[in-house]
Amino acid sequence: MLAGIVPHRFWERICYSRGPEQPGGFNKAVILARGAFAPLPGNDLGWDASGHPHSGRYGDGYFGSEDPIAESRHVFLTGSRLPERFKTHARPRFVVSELGFGSGLNFLLTWAAHRDHAPPSQRLHYISIDRHPLRRAELERALSGHDALGPASQELLRALPPPVEGVHRRFFAGGRVLLDLIWADAQSALEELAHGARPAVDAWFLDGFAPQRNPAMWTEELLGSVASVCRDGATVATYSAAGAVRRALQQAGFDVDKRPGFARKRESLHGRLRRRPSAPAPRLTPWDLPETAPDADAEPRALVIGAGLAGAHAAAALVRRGWDVTVLDAGGIAARASGNPQGLLFNRLSHRRSALSDFSLAALLFSHHLYRGLFDQGLLEEGRDGALDGCLQTAPPRGDFKAAQAAVEQLPELAEAIGAATAQSRLGTTPGEGGLWHRASGWLSPPRVCRALLALPGIRLEQDCGRLTLERQNGRWEASDARGTRRASAPVVVVAAGVGCVDFAAARDFGLRIVRGQTTQVPAGPTLCRSVCHHGYIAPAVDGAHCIGASFIPGDHGRDLRVAEHRSNLDALATALPEWAAYLASLDLEKLEGRAELRCVSPDYLPLAGPIPRRDAFKQRYAELGRDARRIIDRRGAYEPGLYLTTAMGSRGLSYAALAGELLASQIVGDPLPLPAELSRALAPARFLIRAIVRGEEKEGEPH
Repeated sequence: MLAGIVPHRFWERICYSRGPEQPGGFNKAVILARGAFAPLPGNDLGWDASGHPHSGRYGDGYFGSEDPIAESRHVFLTGSRLPERFKTHARPRFVVSELGFGSGLNFLLTWAAHRDHAPPSQRLHYISIDRHPLRRAELERALSGHDALGPASQELLRALPPPVEGVHRRFFAGGRVLLDLIWADAQSALEELAHGARPAVDAWFLDGFAPQRNPAMWTEELLGSVASVCRDGATVATYSAAGAVRRALQQAGFDVDKRPGFARKRESLHGRLRRRPSAPAPRLTPWDLPETAPDADAEPRALVIGAGLAGAHAAAALVRRGWDVTVLDAGGIAARASGNPQGLLFNRLSHRRSALSDFSLAALLFSHHLYRGLFDQGLLEEGRDGALDGCLQTAPPRGDFKAAQAAVEQLPELAEAIGAATAQSRLGTTPGEGGLWHRASGWLSPPRVCRALLALPGIRLEQDCGRLTLERQNGRWEASDARGTRRASAPVVVVAAGVGCVDFAAARDFGLRIVRGQTTQVPAGPTLCRSVCHHGYIAPAVDGAHCIGASFIPGDHGRDLRVAEHRSNLDALATALPEWAAYLASLDLEKLEGRAELRCVSPDYLPLAGPIPRRDAFKQRYAELGRDARRIIDRRGAYEPGLYLTTAMGSRGLSYAALAGELLASQIVGDPLPLPAELSRALAPARFLIRAIVRGEEKEGEPH
């Protein structure tokens, strides 16, 4: 299925719209006009005599003195008393938010202070909002010469996402440091943070360009939004001492004091939240949010049902947060749809904007960062377990390929259009045509990825459990096997069993479909150095064989190997790589090996990731949407306590499962989400119940 499907009116009304006069946070009308992956506008960057960056757009410098490190420490870290607060903070997570990521200097210094002063169990969550992010070469130049930052600056450079609007989550220090880069308009981004979020921020850095240069960053409305996402007692620090800024902060509920500025600047401001502003009326019906907030004092223990990619990523996301996780599987690790020896980390870029194309791109960028970390940590081995060295996408079966080629010229960090000759130099063989070269793609062994994730400390694995049932008793979920033997219990359960999800009653209402897919094992033949995605896919040979495929047959539940599907896989490859045609024709189809497995897909081809609703209570609560889909019902959803679902990855498990697991873990522990509200809602299992209500249907999840 190609990304880029135009959203159905349902998504216009339910996922994106916030009322007829108030479009959603990441303004859909604007981003649709801009395209699916057009870059955000830059800052017309220049460089002053000291080699520091300067914004031509706003006529202001990124640094306010000749010693930006000392200035940042004085204004923001010391001004917010972060070293002392890190030591005494009672919660397992300290959240710092910032307006204006700029060169990343504040983040790098905050990370260093957290490393030096916080207890080992405490996590740092740093959220930074920037409408005009620097590109990698610009950031590298801005940070050059600051040797005091150490290797952390190089880690940031490697992890920097392209300037594509949205939330980009990155991990550092083995997951102890979490960085959310929100490339978006500040007011829109703050509305996203406020959507359904319990107040989370402990300290704010206001580090945008000067108020007289960029007044939109210092309005009473925006600073009121800053206050609305703060915890009680949160602080705010800024280099600005302007009277208008001080008054706006006071209006927002901060007690504000002046303190000495740095170098030639006489004063700066520091504040502490006295009162949080009243919450505004919701702009969306919060059906995607459970009415009960995560309990910070609850037992940090979960069960995950399923040891494939979806379950392994969900388990890993929870243990990154210090949870203990038991993974139960009917068979073994990657025993079903995640068991193919090779698969591609890949996304078909679309020039058209939709929930599917947005999520696909966000998931690819997040997954690439996460898998790159597994290689860097030695948990995966380059060449044996995969290689993130790019992939050629030849023309898709449908869609405006020329428009996609033109679009990527603006974002070479993502992909580039290349001809057959250039492709030959990268692949080692000549394709039938050129295409898009995807830099963030490559191949991986799904079983080896699952094993690496499930071997993380904090995960206990039980295999060969057979069919499991779940029952809630005394505030915990009990998982029992077919003999009635209790296998494990925990307050939280994540169902990640692929096609087996339909065995659990709570997960049956979402129209999940079965799609058969057969791969073919081809003995290593002509040279192939990197991966190709055509009407099928192929990766470089491992252990003397390529895994190619795969067929896609909806509604077929068979797991038998079929010669006809081997032939189809080989024919598609011969068309994509003509130099292979003679070799492929020489193979005996009857003797070829492969795997036939069943994938799980949803009616809209997006994954399901989120809490599982209580069907009857949910439909009753939002029945009025059947009469007026635009009505705002200010009540959160009715959900099964502690029960979550992640499934329907289709043929994109390597690309989708990591971000789906991260979304689930964030929802479970109450972290800010790694996706804008429009996308977390687009993945919520309850979307099918909402769809049925809006359309006046009794049966959920049916295709439209």
